Amino acid sequence: MRPHEKRVRGVRRDRPEGLIRDLRGGIAVMAAMAGGLFCAMAAVTVDLGSLALHARQLQGAADLAALSGARDMDHAEAAARATALANAGTGVATVVLKGRYVSDKAVAPARRFTAGTAEANAVRVSLTNRAPLYFGGWILGKDSVEITRSGTAATPGEPRALFSIGSRLASLNGGLANQLVSGLTGNSVSLTAMDYNALAGAKVNLLTFSDALSTDLGLQVGGYDALLKHDVDAGRALKVLETLAGGQSASALSRLGNAATGTKLKVGDLIGAEVDATDGLAQGLDAKVSTLDLAMAMLEIGGGERQIALTTAAQTGIAELKINLAIGERPNQSPWITVTSKGEPIVRTAQTRLYVRARTSQKLSGLAQVDLPILIQLASSEARLDAIACKPSRTVTLGVRPGLARADIGVIDETKLDDFKQALTPAPATLMSVAGLVSLTGRATVEAADQGFKPVAFTDPEITAQTMKTVHATGLVNGIVVSLLQKLDVTVNIVGLPLGLGGLVSALGTLLAPLGPVLDAVINPILETLGLRFGEADVTVLGAVCPEGAGRPVLVG
Repeated sequence: MRPHEKRVRGVRRDRPEGLIRDLRGGIAVMAAMAGGLFCAMAAVTVDLGSLALHARQLQGAADLAALSGARDMDHAEAAARATALANAGTGVATVVLKGRYVSDKAVAPARRFTAGTAEANAVRVSLTNRAPLYFGGWILGKDSVEITRSGTAATPGEPRALFSIGSRLASLNGGLANQLVSGLTGNSVSLTAMDYNALAGAKVNLLTFSDALSTDLGLQVGGYDALLKHDVDAGRALKVLETLAGGQSASALSRLGNAATGTKLKVGDLIGAEVDATDGLAQGLDAKVSTLDLAMAMLEIGGGERQIALTTAAQTGIAELKINLAIGERPNQSPWITVTSKGEPIVRTAQTRLYVRARTSQKLSGLAQVDLPILIQLASSEARLDAIACKPSRTVTLGVRPGLARADIGVIDETKLDDFKQALTPAPATLMSVAGLVSLTGRATVEAADQGFKPVAFTDPEITAQTMKTVHATGLVNGIVVSLLQKLDVTVNIVGLPLGLGGLVSALGTLLAPLGPVLDAVINPILETLGLRFGEADVTVLGAVCPEGAGRPVLVG
């Protein structure tokens, strides 16, 4: 070991002492560096907070401006700019666009607004301004940042129409209606003609009924999507209707409700709505309908696919009259009434078959009475919304197509009358037979049909008055039975040999001719009580909502 070297506690100390070895003051250096960082972070925080506040104020001004423009569509730009100036001040770039907003969940939010003035129902306002940076210049090298915010306001929903297909008589025969209702419910119903007239005259708000039914079922009021999917007992629904109707109609509804207990129906088969239209149901359902229409629609939907035997009072010239009625389902679960802004859903009447067997009170040429079997088949009539306009006034155009209506003189297997999955083809009818020696057979067919939809326009006064309009199919001029008898083709058989005995055929025509109007007077009320007519379709626009003129604007995405 050299003289100038020494060891301290085993550590070689051959380096000079200095600042590198001095650890004092390290905390101060770190604090100084952290303080600078904290100051920079505080500066950024202040600027970010300032930008967020400025953006929120600009967004609020854009929303207010959009609402102001939507409230006054005719002067939307002026109203929006005035509101933007009052809330955002000068120096703000303002862009105002009028357009069409579609509330459709299937469309991406960014694509729901389309600029344009054709039937505009929305206003979009975009505001652009520069927000100051207090410390950002040190970092970004600039003292302000450009911010743009947009707000869109629209009147709620699309224009919608509420319409139905089918009609009822203003005055009803109590005995016939009781037989129909008893057949639909499966229980005996006894109401007077006065009861039915009271039901026909009473009106109920469909929205109020829907809300009351939701409450009774324990569903959320206003949750129409859940309501339409719900199965309900027809008796329970009629009890809800009873509480709303009041007066003499309430007593009739109470008895109908008792008879209909156990009959099930889905609310969506009664009230239809286009896909994703539930947001607009509240407005669309805000219309009054006949209590009788609503009650009968429930019973037909819930009690369909039944065969009903009907009896009538004695008719002039007829010794015996038997009537069987079969009501099928509405195709594709079509509703009785719908709220829609487009061509779906289509509303349809129920398929119906009526088989009438009449026997004359007089004998043909003193030989025997004549039997006349008549089959009437009504396919579903259809109606859809073709167009709805709000300016200069409300107009609704429906496309209507009467269903194929066919009537035959012929015989069928009556057990298959209510099998609507199987077509019925009547065989020639034996009109008269005398001991197997002389017989008359005959058949006839009349049809009323249209291939396409016919446009039917309803004006604003007609919508308000709930005017019913009828579309006629081609092919029928006179009554059903009268037309059949005019086309009757008769064959006379003597001991199995077909012979053309003109005198006997002529006598048959003379005997049957007066019965045509008599049987038509029996058949027509039966169909009309069900809201049906041969070769015709009755449609009514019960209400139409034009949000552009009546709705309160709301902010939309």
